[in-house]
Amino acid sequence: MNINKVMFFIVISLFSLISVAADIPAVSVKNISDNTIQGAYDNPANFHFVVMGDRTGKEQKGVFGQVINKINLIRPAFVVSVGDAIDGYTDDPNLVNRQWDEFDSLVANLKVPFFAVPGNHDMVNDMMVQIYQKRRHKTYFHALYKKVLFLFINTDDPSAAIDLQVRIELDKEKKKLKEIALQQGVTPQTIMLYKQFEQKERDASGSKISDAQFGYFKKVLADNNSVRWTFVVMHKPVWKQSTPPANWLELEKILGSRPYTVFAGHEHVNSYTLRNNRDYIVMGTSGAGGLPDTLPGVYHHILWVTMDSNSPLIANLLADGILEKTDIRSFSKDSIKAGSN
Repeated sequence: MNINKVMFFIVISLFSLISVAADIPAVSVKNISDNTIQGAYDNPANFHFVVMGDRTGKEQKGVFGQVINKINLIRPAFVVSVGDAIDGYTDDPNLVNRQWDEFDSLVANLKVPFFAVPGNHDMVNDMMVQIYQKRRHKTYFHALYKKVLFLFINTDDPSAAIDLQVRIELDKEKKKLKEIALQQGVTPQTIMLYKQFEQKERDASGSKISDAQFGYFKKVLADNNSVRWTFVVMHKPVWKQSTPPANWLELEKILGSRPYTVFAGHEHVNSYTLRNNRDYIVMGTSGAGGLPDTLPGVYHHILWVTMDSNSPLIANLLADGILEKTDIRSFSKDSIKAGSN
């Protein structure tokens, strides 16, 4: 395209924007006698935190570190993770420790506190459980921040390793599903096939919550019955199993009418469920892979949670949509010339 034509279209577009802007009424400014601004959410009781998805399970190298860097740009109070920090699935303790060393070196770049639940990749056998406990101390715990309660639940307590043959068959089915999705794209058939596979895999995983863990959280909830909100963080979305663990169903009863929100991971597909009139959210990924991105909900992302005086506000931020200042591309004559070629 001729450069003069490009400049003509740009000038016309600018005049159009000015015309539209002229029709927009000025924002009413009130009570600025001392030239200060009082923000709508300026309250010391309010805060922001980030929820991260799985890092491993067909890990896409480099993505987790990039997400960490982007979280540093927006400075939440802290970060919570739904687990699967390392690849795991090995009987070699030296390899497990090397994997944790690598993970810890990435998290060390985070400028705010980091809290996580264990995933199945993190504690798939007794040896890995022992290493996790040595390095992380607790496999389940709770925390309080500004009268908001966080429950960090271990959904592999005790470890619920899938039978090797079942795992092989599921991996074959997932590979076939991926080929179909890549060939056919998003269709009612591919979505139905994935939903069927998803249910088969979550039932095979056999999530567990021990009696000891149930007793711990029962007491925590009893001791903290006047908090503003409760956030429940877990790896596997146990409520989606055909037969959820009995101790989880009991915990839901104890949660009862208190306001709460649930975050989980494991499935690598971002999804939302309204259950018990509460928000139940399954995270997508923050570095993991294994599924074609043509399927709905398959992307790298984080949740940006704003806790205000009434309830949490949850924004879903795609990792590719959080840009650094060096990603800004200024308008120039060279960019016009490049576009006209």
